[in-house]
Amino acid sequence: MQADLTTIKDLAQQIGAMKGQLTSAANLVQVLVAARDLDIKLEKAYVYAFLRRDSDTTKADANQLFGQAAKTLEVVQTQTAYIEPEVMQIAEADLAAWLDQEPKLAEFKVMVTRMRAQKAHILSATEEALLSRVSRTLNGADEIYNTLNDADLDFGKIKNEAGQLVQLTHGNRSQFAESADRRVREAAARAFAKPYHDLRNTFAQMFNTYVGGRNTTAQLRHYQSARQAALQPHEIDESVYDTLIETVHQHLDLAHRWYQIKQQALGIKDMSQFDLNVPLAGNDVLKTTFAEGKQLTLDALSILGPEYMDGLTREMNERWIDAAENKGKRSGGYQVSVYDGNPFILLNWTDKLYSTFVLAHESGHAMHSWLSQHHQPAQYAEAPIFLAEVASTFNENILTEHLLEKYHDNPQAQLYILEESINGFIGSIYRQTQFAEFEHQAYTAEQAGETLTADLLDQISTDLLKQYYGPNVSLLPEAATQSWAYVPHFYMNYYVYQYATSWAASASLAQAVWQHEDGALERYLGFLKSGSSQAPIATMQAAGIDMTNSQYLTTALQLFERRLDQVESLLAKMK
Repeated sequence: MQADLTTIKDLAQQIGAMKGQLTSAANLVQVLVAARDLDIKLEKAYVYAFLRRDSDTTKADANQLFGQAAKTLEVVQTQTAYIEPEVMQIAEADLAAWLDQEPKLAEFKVMVTRMRAQKAHILSATEEALLSRVSRTLNGADEIYNTLNDADLDFGKIKNEAGQLVQLTHGNRSQFAESADRRVREAAARAFAKPYHDLRNTFAQMFNTYVGGRNTTAQLRHYQSARQAALQPHEIDESVYDTLIETVHQHLDLAHRWYQIKQQALGIKDMSQFDLNVPLAGNDVLKTTFAEGKQLTLDALSILGPEYMDGLTREMNERWIDAAENKGKRSGGYQVSVYDGNPFILLNWTDKLYSTFVLAHESGHAMHSWLSQHHQPAQYAEAPIFLAEVASTFNENILTEHLLEKYHDNPQAQLYILEESINGFIGSIYRQTQFAEFEHQAYTAEQAGETLTADLLDQISTDLLKQYYGPNVSLLPEAATQSWAYVPHFYMNYYVYQYATSWAASASLAQAVWQHEDGALERYLGFLKSGSSQAPIATMQAAGIDMTNSQYLTTALQLFERRLDQVESLLAKMK
């Protein structure tokens, strides 16, 4: 690993030596090819260090290795920072002539066109190099947050249903949140919220620092806002963000209806937010081991055909997945890909059906990466987040349809599966849109000169929680802090809204594929193979979804309404 990092820095120096020489087609090709190949090597080393650290964030040697990889990334960024500014300086006529004269430039045409589209936001070579050198400092709050959240927070012990004291963790929190014993789930909710509330000022300062860094960078790059800086380079119009919030607001009554259904079914007069995760069908329905979860995922996704299944089978059988929860391991789940290797998935498995849905979700990311890597050159192999979350949530929707079909004659299982689907709509559309509103209000406030204090963030959060939960759900006072302090995606700069847009798009795509509509599977596989070879909106249009208006959101929320109807019908029959 050390030798690899040294080699990468040496190659970066060689590319850096070409500064000022992008004056011919031959030199431009040489630098672009060298930078692409260097990125492939850097990606492999960086991901290795990243995974080593996240497997146990308490290990000093793993943290040290990741620090070295991060510094190497900084060196590469600094040495290659001149490329975009110099590409901007090439005269239009010269670039057109070079593209005609040099066949090797053809595969970089889309990339170069995208670079030049951002001309107004690319600084001089000197300024870009300086910004690259301070980028790690500007992003430092992210690393501090993850260390505090994953390695240092202690949620204490609570009493389980048997009255035994057990340690509460990120991994087992959902187990207690779904307890049939209301005292247990309330204790778990309060214990989980306590360290976030106790450290609310620290979390607020971290978030304020991160948001301030993003707003400053956006200003330096001549964007009107951090949101524009996050969306425009990915060719996403800001109206997509605003349309999402407006459309979800128009359908908040459906979320409120779901909470009322749960309140009536559970027989709770004073419904609290800590009651919302209790499964109506019971806790022990469709519990799955890791092996069973893998098989369910394979069975459900077999509808996608042999090429998809070849990659997915390798993922399941060749140890691409780290599933066991361990002390110090990063919470949650994610997938990370390597261009000339295989994707990797981090999970924290519990034997609940939810974990199978997480596996299907992350497998969607993995196979998206896998297929794009096998059909696109390295510079276009990584799909933007706006598209990546479609591939992951598509799998969740397909898994739902498979399970509903598999257990069609089991009302209790049907109820459990439908609730998992509804939780997907609530968690991905409503919850993430709530987060998106919170994020945008925080960024706007900081940009206007306000300090993001814990009190201000709590107030923004409380107002949104009341709006999204509706009149029948009461809030825990300390939960306002938890609802913003525990979300690692807030340190990913306008990321969360894409969960909502993607779930809505994937719900429609999954319905088309599951129902074997003509051309639906072929269009979807084409989407998975496209990577970032064209603009995201165009990629989705080719797949059959127009994301420039609200119709795809309305269609998805109509499916959500049908799920609510199905649950009410089942509950009536099961009385």
